[in-house]
Amino acid sequence: MIFCDYGIVLNRRQLRENDRIVTVFTAAGGKLEVNFKGVRLARGKLRALSEPLAWGDFRFYLKKGSNFPVCTGGSALSVFGGIRADLRRLCLGLHFCEIVNRLTPAQQPAPEKYELLLGALQDLDAGGAAAWLRQAFTLRALNLAGFGFRETAAGPEAGFWDALHDGTWAEVRALPPDREAGVFIDGLLGRFFSEHLGVELRTLPFVQVVGGKG
Repeated sequence: MIFCDYGIVLNRRQLRENDRIVTVFTAAGGKLEVNFKGVRLARGKLRALSEPLAWGDFRFYLKKGSNFPVCTGGSALSVFGGIRADLRRLCLGLHFCEIVNRLTPAQQPAPEKYELLLGALQDLDAGGAAAWLRQAFTLRALNLAGFGFRETAAGPEAGFWDALHDGTWAEVRALPPDREAGVFIDGLLGRFFSEHLGVELRTLPFVQVVGGKG
């Protein structure tokens, strides 16, 4: 079976000498583990589409009885050049991808989560990194995954909390510095990932070192 879908590459890993297993978060099919055959060869035509943060229109082939599609073609819609050109933005973009990857089961459509990630990457690409983007994205991803803290009573002021969850990215960018709120939110998120999910986010230390804890 051949099918096409829009998708964003979350990560990749090497398979044998010349292939890659690429995690593609697709608009209609959800998160897929995809084989990119021969992509590491010098003549590999799909190399750009197998890189993290690539947004593309993919063509997949799925063999009968298999759950492991092969990418047979596609075209890039964006590689988010603005993100790739700046280390702070790059670390934050990869962090967004890791958050989605950690919170998304395989092969379960999640169109709202897909739109969240795409919108956040487009905003980051155009506007650069800023305080509160990380926390706002993580809170929204958790909410869509069914683990939200939207109704948490204690913590930041209500208007601030609402903007992090529901405001436009421009409104999130306009939020003022608030060290106390930042410590509270980071503590909340840190405990959730370490205690509830039992995972350590690999990209988080890089985001904090490059961009500060805000």
